[in-house]
Amino acid sequence: MPGGKREPRESDTQTLYREMKEELQVLLDTSSLKFIGIFEAPAHGLQPGTIVRMRCYTGDYSGELCPDSEISEMVWLSYADRNMVSEVDKLIFDFLYKKGYLK
Repeated sequence: MPGGKREPRESDTQTLYREMKEELQVLLDTSSLKFIGIFEAPAHGLQPGTIVRMRCYTGDYSGELCPDSEISEMVWLSYADRNMVSEVDKLIFDFLYKKGYLK
């Protein structure tokens, strides 16, 4: 899932805009952003006890999705692919599936 850490004094909206532009070469329509939740789970590949917290949004964008920067490839996943993602992403997949956003 695209995203990243905030820079000092950045808002969620500013961070999302910057990260989506850097990682997927698209421009977010920040007026369309809707907060969907905060998800926490053990961080993948880090020291035991390290927790990752994801603040998630939905929104519209303009441009064509194209992996860039830290993204080496882009794939579309379904709920059946849940076993391929990190623990926090599994929580997000569960939420999206229950809401009908992920098949």
